[in-house]
Amino acid sequence: MDSYSNPDPSQAMVQSTSRTRFKGVFDYFLIIRDRWLLSMALSLPIALGFVYKEYQQPTIYQSSSSFRLIPPPAILNLQRVERDNQLGELVRKHNDGLKSQELRVRVLERIKDNNSYKSTMLAPYVYDDEQLPDIASIVSYSVSISGEGRPVFTITATGRSSQSVQLVADIVQQEYEQSHKNEAGEIVETAREVLENLLAGSQFRESGIIGEMTKYKRDEELPFVEDTRLDNASRKSNYHSEITRAKVEKVRINSLLRQIIQIQASINSRAENTGVSQDVNANIDAIKEYFKIDAIESFGNVPALQTRLFDLEQTRRLYEQKYLSNHPKMIENARQIQDVERILQLEVKASIEDLKDKYHQLEAQEQEFAAAMDKVQSESVALSEMETKLGALNRKLQIQRGSTDTIQKRLQDVIIQIALPQEQGDPLHAMDLAYPGIRISPNLPEIHKHGIMIFAILFVLIPIGFEFIDNRIKSPWDIEVFLGQDLIAGIPKISEVKESDRPLIVGNELDDGLTEAFRSLYSRIQMNSKTEYPKTILITSAIPSEGKSLLAANLAYSCANHGRKTILIDFDLRRPGLHKFCGVNNDRGLLTLINETVANPSPTYDFWDSGTLVEIYPNLLILPSGGKTRAATEMLEKPEFDKMLFSLRQNAEIIIIDSPPIGLFPDSLAMARKVDEVIFVTRYGKVARKVAKNLLSSLEETGANILGVVLNDLPEKKTPGYYYSGYYGYGYFRYKYYNKYYGKQGPEKAHRKAAKVS
Repeated sequence: MDSYSNPDPSQAMVQSTSRTRFKGVFDYFLIIRDRWLLSMALSLPIALGFVYKEYQQPTIYQSSSSFRLIPPPAILNLQRVERDNQLGELVRKHNDGLKSQELRVRVLERIKDNNSYKSTMLAPYVYDDEQLPDIASIVSYSVSISGEGRPVFTITATGRSSQSVQLVADIVQQEYEQSHKNEAGEIVETAREVLENLLAGSQFRESGIIGEMTKYKRDEELPFVEDTRLDNASRKSNYHSEITRAKVEKVRINSLLRQIIQIQASINSRAENTGVSQDVNANIDAIKEYFKIDAIESFGNVPALQTRLFDLEQTRRLYEQKYLSNHPKMIENARQIQDVERILQLEVKASIEDLKDKYHQLEAQEQEFAAAMDKVQSESVALSEMETKLGALNRKLQIQRGSTDTIQKRLQDVIIQIALPQEQGDPLHAMDLAYPGIRISPNLPEIHKHGIMIFAILFVLIPIGFEFIDNRIKSPWDIEVFLGQDLIAGIPKISEVKESDRPLIVGNELDDGLTEAFRSLYSRIQMNSKTEYPKTILITSAIPSEGKSLLAANLAYSCANHGRKTILIDFDLRRPGLHKFCGVNNDRGLLTLINETVANPSPTYDFWDSGTLVEIYPNLLILPSGGKTRAATEMLEKPEFDKMLFSLRQNAEIIIIDSPPIGLFPDSLAMARKVDEVIFVTRYGKVARKVAKNLLSSLEETGANILGVVLNDLPEKKTPGYYYSGYYGYGYFRYKYYNKYYGKQGPEKAHRKAAKVS
């Protein structure tokens, strides 16, 4: 079979979007609207029952008294952290005291010992049928804390009468105030004795630590540790400086000796050269190098030799201008220079020896200072150990002194507290006295509010719960999300047309609104179909009485009205009925055609000219079943059936096949393999979602192209928005509002149209 692409690509997007749609707020609103009477009938009694039950509770009254904790100056003057800690300890102490069992026992004893108090407490129970309760079972109070800087302790009493709760709150306040005052005096005096003993012990331990430090200093001869440490540091610094100076001087002497040796080597190398004049001048230049060294220039007779050499050099320069090198005066001058050089060499040797002696002296000094340095270092190590021990003793002394100071401060606070008037020393002050009790139960506004809340919650949850419990197909969500199929039409509930005439609604124009619904179905088929004409469409359902025959007949009339040559085939061979609706004889039909073809296998046999097809409407022919049989699947396997179906496709554009329910018989599954498209019809609230999903899965396994699902017999109270979105609801919208806008056609007009068709 041929196929074509969807002319409107947006439709595929709309369909895929709709299948993934979840139920929204509006859907749940409509679910609630559909079952509001049931929800009202169930939720209202439950809410009223809750209110009635709460009304039966005994009347409870409440009264309270309070204390305010005002921190004393001793606490207010502390640092913030210490103040918070001290205040927290006071709050815990009073909270434990107010909640203590001892206080409760005193309160009970005071009430039991006073007949007036006892009568007030038991008065609400006198008229009860039961025996009078024990006082301990009806005395009920609690303690709460509020505020930060000046906390408030609130004593809240609850009971059956306003006088009894006021009495309990007052007695608890009075008993605790009295016991607290007595206890506070005893605690303060006891605290004073304890602090004095602690102070004496702390001072004794402090004196012992001071004595130990004094004895240690005396034994180690360290009256002033700091002076000893400074003296060692000064000596170490001096020794280190001397050692450094000796090392620097040794380096300087070594450098001088190397320079002198280099100059000597240079002079000796020049002495080996020939030429007197050249040799004398070179020696003079070399000898001058000695004079650049401070240690030689200032040593012994070197300054005088330097002057003598300078004079001889000047004289030689004068002689060189007058005489030759062999002149007696030049020779005498050279001899004199050599004498100066020889004497200078001796002085240089003496200076070298002097430098070496200084070098050895520096080495000896360096060793002596190093030994002294080691001794001072040893003394510093020993002194450091002494300082460590003295530091430990000093830290111990500081800790002990801190403890002594703290104890003294606490003792001073206690002494001040004893000296102050009682109202300043006691931080707990009675603030509010108990008032006549107010009723807290039953709390009518709260009961009413809770009752309304329960009613509202149940009113919403009951319809939604029934919706989830009821798993039958009723909405587009069931079809599009659960079944995964398109909802192509919704047919309203038909109430004004006789049951026998309902397949002819479109053909006889019995109801304009319903006719519009079937026109909408035709349009949706055109949009969803991917098969070109001619095409065969199978109409099936899950179970009987879902309206598939009604849908098949009216869809066939609608196709004919749109100018499509249409054939309506009654394939419900077990229980045929289309011939009755259309007023056609069922003697000949589908079964007779197949049987005749089997009996007469002539290839020239023409199904179209057999006379079995009956025209019941312009462009519409019907092929009745031609009888009944249970062997429908066997007939489908015969080649004559394919031959017949092929012949019908050659002479028509649309072939609509009405088949038996797929949930009961396999005929539709077998037929689905031979058609182009399938429409699944389900009736509102008739079939379970799981059953329909399994049947559609069976159809898909055959390879059939399922156009979608038609939801039939919709209740009139349903709005189109609940079941359809966009073009889904067009037919039902027209059905609901068409008659209101245009008016219903009269019965005479409908009768004339029916007569005209017949």
